[in-house]
Amino acid sequence: QEKQDRDYASQLKAEKEEARAEGLAEGRAEGIAQGLAEGRAEGRAEGIAQGLAEGKLEGKIEIAKNLKLQGVSIEVIAAATNLTIEEINNL
Repeated sequence: QEKQDRDYASQLKAEKEEARAEGLAEGRAEGIAQGLAEGRAEGRAEGIAQGLAEGKLEGKIEIAKNLKLQGVSIEVIAAATNLTIEEINNL
């Protein structure tokens, strides 16, 4: 009987350790997947924001070029576009 009890206890311990290892592996996999998803979403949001900012700047530059060609003063162009006088002079 004592040997059976030890064998049973040993078997329970082994199963418990196996279940724990499986749980840890599943938890890691879920954590990695969640981290990747969050990273992708954050990267996408940053990319969109950067693209919008670049697009706005390009739009301001185009407006400034057109105003400059029309003979509008650099100061007025700077005030209208929020570009610096130096940036406008370099167009």
